[in-house]
Amino acid sequence: MNIRSVAPVAIFCLSYILASHASDSQRLLVKIDASEAEQVLAILSKRKHAQSVTDDDWRVLFDTEPYRRLQAREAAMHRPFTDEGFKKFVLSDELTAAYDQLRQTVDAWKKADLNASARRVLQYLPAEAVIHVKVFPEIKPQHNSFVFDTDTDPAIFLYVDSKVPREQFENTVAHEMHHIGLSSTDALYAKKIAVLPASVQKASEWMGAFGEGLAVLAAAGGPDIPPNQYSRPDVQQNWERGVGRFNQDLATLNEFFLEVLDGRLQGPAADQKAYTFFGEIQGPWYTVGYKMATLVERRYGRPALIQCMLDRRLLLERYNSAAEELNASNTDQLALWSAKVLAQ
Repeated sequence: MNIRSVAPVAIFCLSYILASHASDSQRLLVKIDASEAEQVLAILSKRKHAQSVTDDDWRVLFDTEPYRRLQAREAAMHRPFTDEGFKKFVLSDELTAAYDQLRQTVDAWKKADLNASARRVLQYLPAEAVIHVKVFPEIKPQHNSFVFDTDTDPAIFLYVDSKVPREQFENTVAHEMHHIGLSSTDALYAKKIAVLPASVQKASEWMGAFGEGLAVLAAAGGPDIPPNQYSRPDVQQNWERGVGRFNQDLATLNEFFLEVLDGRLQGPAADQKAYTFFGEIQGPWYTVGYKMATLVERRYGRPALIQCMLDRRLLLERYNSAAEELNASNTDQLALWSAKVLAQ
């Protein structure tokens, strides 16, 4: 790639403004559907008040879209998931005992202004991007949250956790909405790198993983807003440790890209190593991506950062240019990407 000049930024800024005439309502379609959680709570309420749970109660639950989509997702992941197994989960004494906390959490989450979150995230996406998504708060056995079916009918599944306040729920959904919006432009990036040699294409694909850091920034709403202000203490501590290891982690990722480019890591082996950088909570794809993104936005402006989302390789180059300027006048030196990594 090797686009050292930032002169195209000014041109992009103007074209971005002109292309952004489409209203937010045309680019946003966000719906929260808590019907699965509500029906589980209805059953738990019956249990709590010693009332009988009927076949109709279960039919209503199993007919909700969030439940049907969850069942389809688990099948796609080759995980066992049956109506009978879910009944056992709902009828457990542990879940019944958690009714009050779950009720309060679902009520709080339903008050979240997800359209406001989506509009905030949209300010960190190319003009071509759209966010069309359904948000499913789910009371379910697995304590995980995820995005599913992004190509045809994007959905965000959020495990109902009574320890998660509404603000953190909104931030998590915003983070995932940025992924969905950015994925709507994936075809443009895929076309750019499709002609590259296999090793270069693989490295370029994984440069897109810095989208985790971009999503952290977008969900926060700006580089001066603490990105994990509503997170659990362990998540905040993990983030601070990761940011403190920025130079070390950038060097590690630089070596990873070199191994891929040199053919020392290929195919599934390259993917396997790349996945380790997601971390158990928020690994280098998050922290390194975030710090690069904030530096680029502060130095060149948000439109220049958004331009990097259409060609994910450009983020590394813009970061290097900004970091070299800072290194020239600061004692504390920022790590830089090697010339070979930038030359792709």
